[in-house]
Amino acid sequence: MKKGDLISIEFTGREKSTGKVFDTTQKEVAEKEGLSTEGREYGPVSVVAGNGEVLPGLDNALVEMKVGEKKKIELTPEMAFGNRHAQLVKVLPLSEFKKNNIPPVPGTWINANEMMGKVQSVSGGRVRVDFNPELAGKEVEYELKILKHFTDEKEMLDVLTNKIFRGNEKPHVKREGEIVTVSGPIPVMTRYQRGLAMFSKVVLEIIPSVKKVNLQSLVEKKDVENTHIHEDGTIHSNDAHASHGHAHDHDHEHGHTH
Repeated sequence: MKKGDLISIEFTGREKSTGKVFDTTQKEVAEKEGLSTEGREYGPVSVVAGNGEVLPGLDNALVEMKVGEKKKIELTPEMAFGNRHAQLVKVLPLSEFKKNNIPPVPGTWINANEMMGKVQSVSGGRVRVDFNPELAGKEVEYELKILKHFTDEKEMLDVLTNKIFRGNEKPHVKREGEIVTVSGPIPVMTRYQRGLAMFSKVVLEIIPSVKKVNLQSLVEKKDVENTHIHEDGTIHSNDAHASHGHAHDHDHEHGHTH
């Protein structure tokens, strides 16, 4: 493989010291190892090789592998989940947890300021939380296999669409010649704001014949009551309060995203 190839992979990750499985794409392995499978979709995953979508050590391995090849890879902390950092262990006031109705039970994971942390202890009105990744500082090993290399451009576009846009309501993707158009109602386009930028960037980078990605936010009659018009003529969703969702088109020229 080479950087920029769109591929399908399967993997199982274990802690090197204990052999304990912490992640896998295979449901039977998850069930055998006692991992929680509720609400999780198992199966091969699609990634762009060398694009930073997996751990650095795995990314490096992928560009050296072939379709059908299976490898066992050992990763140092630097090439996996990073080293532990003392500054990521914080002491927070218990009052903040009470205000947000979050019970600070030792051993549980919490979300604070968009960071996931594990509660270590509660004492004297203070809560000690470790915001290091759970596997930080640990050596891990992976069983990694490349199942398929996508080369057909129509299939590549379908794979990227399903990879980035998930859920029942998602943007509609259509290709006409060198132009890919992504369209949808304002609330849908707003919800997928980050995904739209990522989709545009990856499509332009790995599908050579696509030269432009148009993003079209559509105003539907049912949405009129939930929108307001600004002086510059843009129409925003009242529910979303986001900067995306304009009534006009946004063009992403080849090699550039906004």
